[in-house]
Amino acid sequence: MAIVGGTYKLNSGHEIPLIGFGTYQIKGQEAISVSIDAALGAGYRLIDTAKVYGNEKEIGNALQEYLPKYNLKRADVFITTKVLLTEGDNRKATREAFEESLKFLQTDYVNLVLIHYPGAWGASTSNDGSTNATYRKDAYEELEKLQGEGKIHSIGVSNYEIHHIEELKKYAKVQPAANQCEFHPHFTRNELREYCKKENIFFQAFTSLARQDPSLINDPVVVSLAEKHKTSINLILLAYALVQNIGILPKSVTPSRIQENFGVVNVKLTKEEVEQLTGLNRNKNYTLCQGWTVA
Repeated sequence: MAIVGGTYKLNSGHEIPLIGFGTYQIKGQEAISVSIDAALGAGYRLIDTAKVYGNEKEIGNALQEYLPKYNLKRADVFITTKVLLTEGDNRKATREAFEESLKFLQTDYVNLVLIHYPGAWGASTSNDGSTNATYRKDAYEELEKLQGEGKIHSIGVSNYEIHHIEELKKYAKVQPAANQCEFHPHFTRNELREYCKKENIFFQAFTSLARQDPSLINDPVVVSLAEKHKTSINLILLAYALVQNIGILPKSVTPSRIQENFGVVNVKLTKEEVEQLTGLNRNKNYTLCQGWTVA
């Protein structure tokens, strides 16, 4: 089945759609059902969630209901979820969290599972390098076991910096397939992206629209490119990533906006236009996912 928007071949051998549907902050069965229905209808074939989003159960229910509507099977949709590190036994916590994800998502495998953050989120040990390194190692090795059991197709990370991935090389039997990070013209992560490219690790973006921060949305370069291409500012920002083979995860609960975001496939930026947008970099993040602060 051809995937609109294209795919990227992960180092695990599996193909991941470049355009995914993000579900962060979408809560409740009705909102999830409406969103998944619209996303599948628009052409999205990747659903991105996380344990901490608290919506896996609703997503599982929605997929059961709407896959048949669009003549789709489980194998036609790529599902990503994420597990957080915790203070304590991360082997046990990771397995338990993942097994619950399988149950909630009503599937016997997940396409991609990411360690959500390089430290135990909000923990007192968040800047303790040795503790976090142990947490990361235990969680990753448990994911490797789950992959060996056929329950996970690909393993990856999120919000990891170069030093976290270099550390991982000391013990990992399986190379991380992806690194999901905040990315947009104000936060271009050039060094990290080049590193991931060299290491054959898929770079996937979240917060591509910079949370609609006026300083980016109203930037004259962004506005002029939207006018030039006769499209929206949102689609210019999404296209900025997509044209560079960076995965995107736009989210919305409004069916018309979900459809509109998928129109990114029709926006073709030139190399010069990409360079213009990259030139807006301020090393400015708009989320609290600051992996570089984690030892």
